[in-house]
Amino acid sequence: MFCNHCGSPIAPDQSFCSHCGKSTTGARIASAARIRVAEHVHVLAILWFVDGALLLLPAFIMSVLAAIVTAPMAWHRIDNAGFVLAPGLFVGLCVIFLVSAALRFIAGWGLLKIEVWGRAFALVMAFVDLIHVPFGTALGVYTLFVLLPDAAGDEYRQISQTRPSAYGRSEAFSSPTSASRV
Repeated sequence: MFCNHCGSPIAPDQSFCSHCGKSTTGARIASAARIRVAEHVHVLAILWFVDGALLLLPAFIMSVLAAIVTAPMAWHRIDNAGFVLAPGLFVGLCVIFLVSAALRFIAGWGLLKIEVWGRAFALVMAFVDLIHVPFGTALGVYTLFVLLPDAAGDEYRQISQTRPSAYGRSEAFSSPTSASRV
């Protein structure tokens, strides 16, 4: 739990914040609502990874089709626009699928590591993913349901600021000078 007034961590049985001295009885009620994002963010991250992995399959198919179309044209020495356009179309689609998959992997990574930018990036990707029926639509709606409310933004921000950094300290409480000495 965290203090509603100063944001410092408090024990569940504390009735007053040790940092600012304010009452924490309201914090107990608010903590039940704040747990919502913490419960769902890991599942969301995994689903974004799955969505990205599902886009690797059509990327692979497009690369195979480009090779299948190119090989007979090269054997028969066809030197027309079809030799460039047909494989180019498949390669272009392959690149689009790979970029889409990479963006979904980035959204999943941002949520999994609870990066500060992860929520905003996942929300943008959720709006884009709404047009990819059926799995993308379901994932987009679920992401918007979990991360879009203002309270969810506050909770995500609080979680991302108090998570342990790579140095084993909380990022919210380590000073820039102490982090640069490590």
